[in-house]
Amino acid sequence: MDSIASPHDTFFRESFTRPEVARDFLRCQLLAALLAQLDLTTLMISKDTYVASDLRTAYSDLVYRVGYRGEALNVYLLFEHKSWAEHWTALQLLRYIAAEGEQYREQHPKARHLPPVFPLVIYHGDRPWRAPAAFQDLVKPLPDSLAPFVPSFGYRLVDLSGPTDAEIKGRVLTRLVQLAMRWVFDAQPVERLRELLALIEQIEDRDTAVQVLESLLRYFVQGTQRVDEPTVRTLLQQTSTGEPIMQTFIDRYIEQGINQGISQGLDQGQRLGEATALLRLIERKFGPPSDSVRERVLAADSDTLLEWLDRILVAESLDALLH
Repeated sequence: MDSIASPHDTFFRESFTRPEVARDFLRCQLLAALLAQLDLTTLMISKDTYVASDLRTAYSDLVYRVGYRGEALNVYLLFEHKSWAEHWTALQLLRYIAAEGEQYREQHPKARHLPPVFPLVIYHGDRPWRAPAAFQDLVKPLPDSLAPFVPSFGYRLVDLSGPTDAEIKGRVLTRLVQLAMRWVFDAQPVERLRELLALIEQIEDRDTAVQVLESLLRYFVQGTQRVDEPTVRTLLQQTSTGEPIMQTFIDRYIEQGINQGISQGLDQGQRLGEATALLRLIERKFGPPSDSVRERVLAADSDTLLEWLDRILVAESLDALLH
């Protein structure tokens, strides 16, 4: 993701590109019948993304390839991350699946069949997920006579905002990632961050712990807009108690300019918050925004976003709002 990607998308990709997180997450989330057919030891990230280069600021797909047990066949696992309830998710997934098919044909010109794609949506927003669960739900009207000619598929939704904290499953790193995505919208982010720092102390590999700690702190600074550098410093010092992981981080980052990084994070987080607020207002007033509108809003600078936020109160159309 590039510089205008949301902190939620960035944290998602930083976390789920770790094979150990993806494997553990799938063990906890896949239906037993499907899990029994897959060999998760073969799981690897596909090098290619299904999102076109001009759309990568708006989508955050992550694709894995995994083998069937005992067979030389692959299943593609498509992870799509959402921090807000995107109405057109099924349409986005259809585009991804079609793009995978075209890519597979190019790479295997003699093939006469396509490998299956399992679409999985990970959601952790602060409002209930109400997007249509199947592609045919997006098509209206859909008489019974036309249904056989319209694509028919659904997706597996993992709603991290729904379960209780105790129901978040997995090993310590997998639980930490899911809880961070869930708690970034919590009313008490500092206390939640304190709990996450305690989980980091349980990660055995020191290098992994330091990398996750850096990613987590950046995420909470940018994603909550309510955690600042002095708070981070205090939390680290309180949590450290001589533990090597925290001390390693303090030595490596705090003394080498974390102030600048967090200040930049606050600026980016403020702009993202303005963009997110505007997109929600657009959805409520004009309906779900198109891909091009969402991309334009996410790319706008803070001054432009503030102007549009003021203008939406009186704008009678999207053209009038964004002109």
